[in-house]
Amino acid sequence: MARRVRAAGCLGLGAMPDLAVFLINLDDAPSRLKAAQVALSVQNTQFERVPGVDGRAFDPATIPGYDADGARRYFGRDLNGGEIGAFQSHLRALERFVASGAAYGLILEDDIDPDAGAMDFVRAIIDWQRGRFAQDWHVANLGAKRQKITTDVAVFERGGTEAVLRRAHYFPMLATALLWTRQGAQAFLDQHAAIDCPWDNALRRWLTANDAGLVVSPCLFGTTGASSQIDPAKGTALRSREGRVRTYRLRRMRRQ
Repeated sequence: MARRVRAAGCLGLGAMPDLAVFLINLDDAPSRLKAAQVALSVQNTQFERVPGVDGRAFDPATIPGYDADGARRYFGRDLNGGEIGAFQSHLRALERFVASGAAYGLILEDDIDPDAGAMDFVRAIIDWQRGRFAQDWHVANLGAKRQKITTDVAVFERGGTEAVLRRAHYFPMLATALLWTRQGAQAFLDQHAAIDCPWDNALRRWLTANDAGLVVSPCLFGTTGASSQIDPAKGTALRSREGRVRTYRLRRMRRQ
């Protein structure tokens, strides 16, 4: 049975010494940075900006760490520069988190649209974990609406609103807002030297295999609907059809 926990009121980042917040933002997207600053300031939350890696104009073949053969073998197609840049941006944020010394790291993308009590529930998740015996999860996805194959583990209540924390046996896509444990961040960095699929697919593969992922319902961080900064430049092939192998559909079915 899921344990019920009452979330405290907004404490602000100053009352969260065990949490570091990082926001990934490309240098050419100041308006997205400003919008995220406003959204988080409402919740009395400070963050460290992580300059994103803009790979949209890169030739993937020239990017260190990209495993093109592995991408075709596992993912069924080549990755474009934007997808590789997004992966590298999240790796950069993870490295910043590990270097910070904090026990938990909240890594956000700059198109976040948080619910009013989002950070209160983040605090509640951390407090819930501190009261448990085992550290048995690596990442909690706080921004995924589509969820399947889950088990409820805790219910948080705040001002008449509930958020259910679930074990995500099939980790959901989207990386808008990810709450990492320090142990999980270091494990991912240690185990992922090469890039052979997009970031959220890599998380799904890893966390579904080790059953160390959580998800919150309803999601705490939506998106603003801003346009993608991963897709190739206008006039180039769509990423979903770029460099596909003939057995792409079969490989996709196997992944899923």
